[in-house]
Amino acid sequence: MKPKCNSILALERTIYDVHQSDYYPLKDIEVFWKQYPIGMIKDHIIELQSTVNSDQLSVFSIDLLKALVAYLTAHLSNLDLATLSLSEVFETSKEELKTTKEIFDFFQRASESNTNS
Repeated sequence: MKPKCNSILALERTIYDVHQSDYYPLKDIEVFWKQYPIGMIKDHIIELQSTVNSDQLSVFSIDLLKALVAYLTAHLSNLDLATLSLSEVFETSKEELKTTKEIFDFFQRASESNTNS
């Protein structure tokens, strides 16, 4: 498979992995923050921007870093994230996760019924 396809597949797989029975989101959060301190995240985003050079990516990169810094700060300050009013946003995300769950389940059934494995 081509390297670009591999990276796209890895990104897509990330969303599908949440449907595995042993998925535990706190593990991924912990692994992420242990691997990427906020300064390193900023450096990676700057590097990405310098290689892609897109205004849309620049805005997204700033927003992404801002959100990560905000989550980190909220965690360190023990803020209650339940007070955020994101129900509309979460509904859209729930619909996307529902769709990926249906696709995940389809492939699970297909792999279970594949006798060549």
